[in-house]
Amino acid sequence: MKSMGDVPLFSELSYEELSVGQRWGPFVESLDQDASDGLRGALGSPAPGARAPLGVLPLLTLRVLRRALHGIIPGGVLARQTFSHVDVIPAAGDIEIHVWVSAQQRRPSGFYTTFTFALAVDGRTPAIVEWMILAPPPAQGADGGAA
Repeated sequence: MKSMGDVPLFSELSYEELSVGQRWGPFVESLDQDASDGLRGALGSPAPGARAPLGVLPLLTLRVLRRALHGIIPGGVLARQTFSHVDVIPAAGDIEIHVWVSAQQRRPSGFYTTFTFALAVDGRTPAIVEWMILAPPPAQGADGGAA
């Protein structure tokens, strides 16, 4: 996998600064056999295989989100993650990933942002589409803790 050394850990953006339809990519992430095998088997017991396990999705999409936003927006919480598996992705190789803001919603509990990721191999139609809904950070009280 590519080094993330040139990408800040945290973004200076807030979810409210993003807009529905805003897109980034394509980003190319290289998936290696060891990562796929390690995520396929039981903890500490890698299992070889030709197809990438679904456990690679958070690994790939969080790296891409960090690249797209120049860091991860601090404080957000993963509220929901769903995916549609159309085709397989190989256990090793380059994965092309596009990401965009597909929805935003203000609720009494805060401002929710949905990111959509399309993962493809060899420029084909997406093999996997993933949706990630991020909840806002909890409100801060006067003492710096959650309100």
